Amino acid sequence: DESFLARSDLVKHCVASLFITLAGYAALSQQAALARVAGAVGCAAAAGAVKEAADASNLWPWCPYVSCAADTLDLIADAVGIWLACALLLIGRLFSARHGRTYLAIAPVAATEEPDGAI
Repeated sequence: DESFLARSDLVKHCVASLFITLAGYAALSQQAALARVAGAVGCAAAAGAVKEAADASNLWPWCPYVSCAADTLDLIADAVGIWLACALLLIGRLFSARHGRTYLAIAPVAATEEPDGAI
């Protein structure tokens, strides 16, 4: 069924963008949290755009055998995957901050003592 194949393609785009965003975030572990998110989103968005541009130009080796048409729904599915990854990162950040954990490179702010003992 063609509608099933179209839906499964959109799910693949969404899941791939989600994983590319999360992998990009993990790969940029030495950066500040906002720079990590921006870099990860940029990587996933660029991957989706390049894939669709290649589809539009029939650059893939399998294009002579199957249809390689660019589709705006694919780009929307990519954006949904990126958005879901950002939502997961935000939830993880809120969870880690609430429970004092630092697995998303968010360290609690340490209180510094002033010379007179006041904080």
